[in-house]
Amino acid sequence: MPRTRRWGLVAFVLGILATIQTLIVNTMGFIDADTGSAFGCGHQWLTCNGQWIPTAWALTTLIEFSHRVGVPILTMLLLAVALLAGIRYRKWIEIPILAAISLFFVLLEAFLGAMAVVFEEPPAVIATHFGVSLLAFSSVLLLTVNIWRAERVRQASYEEQAALPLRSELPQRGFRLLVWLVLPYIYLEMYLGAFISSTNTGVDFRGIPIPTERINAPHFAFFLDWMHRSSALILVLWILAIFAQALNMRRQRLDLFRGSVIALVFVGLQALSGFYLVASHVTLLAFLSHVTVVTGLFGILCFLAFQTLPSVKRELTDQLTPPGSARDKRSRT
Repeated sequence: MPRTRRWGLVAFVLGILATIQTLIVNTMGFIDADTGSAFGCGHQWLTCNGQWIPTAWALTTLIEFSHRVGVPILTMLLLAVALLAGIRYRKWIEIPILAAISLFFVLLEAFLGAMAVVFEEPPAVIATHFGVSLLAFSSVLLLTVNIWRAERVRQASYEEQAALPLRSELPQRGFRLLVWLVLPYIYLEMYLGAFISSTNTGVDFRGIPIPTERINAPHFAFFLDWMHRSSALILVLWILAIFAQALNMRRQRLDLFRGSVIALVFVGLQALSGFYLVASHVTLLAFLSHVTVVTGLFGILCFLAFQTLPSVKRELTDQLTPPGSARDKRSRT
């Protein structure tokens, strides 16, 4: 393999590792919140119960400390990806921007987590923390996907002496509106779900598929349950509409069609995991299943929206090694 291609493989593998690590950090955070382990290290940050590495290990301490250790690992991975991708793919402006956005949301997520530990922030702020964690995952996922796409077109770009776009022609305006408007909608829907979780109201939910709890159920469970399930049903219908439009464009934009199929699968799994959550009265496994599916759904919807953006086409300098050049031949020896 040419040396220049090896660096592309390194960037892509680092991106995959960063994406997996983001999911691990988020999952540990969900376990942290659901098991009440957020104060397993006390009200302290960066130390844990007054020590850098605790010597007394309760289960809550193990969960919270594992969550904290994952954040610097993720940050170092992202810094490596951002540095390498920023140098190798700087002609595709999307990639340096995505690298910066990924770092911003990961650091913001860590900051909000620290503030929640130190100040015992209310459920509304904890729900915001959950939303930021999904933005962090989606931005890292988009960064990795676009590194892969940029590597595929990198050498081919020399034939036109311009950085070929990472995306095809723009889809219909109606489709663009559908995928971009669904993002704030699902974000608010997830915020409502996170608020329900942080206030422990979900344990009072009853009935599948229609809520059956009493109207005077504690913590406004009746109203929150109806609101959450109704908005989830609207989301299912919305994604069906996205799929229908993408189906008509599958010859021109196969990427959008495939993405809409994945979104349709995820929204179906979201509904099933939501019913499982109610039936189990919010067990840890049901909770993790639900939030993991929601994370995947939000990530694929962000991908669909990103794929509708116009591509930037720039002239190349000596950033890339032209195939067959003397420098390219040296790299093969």
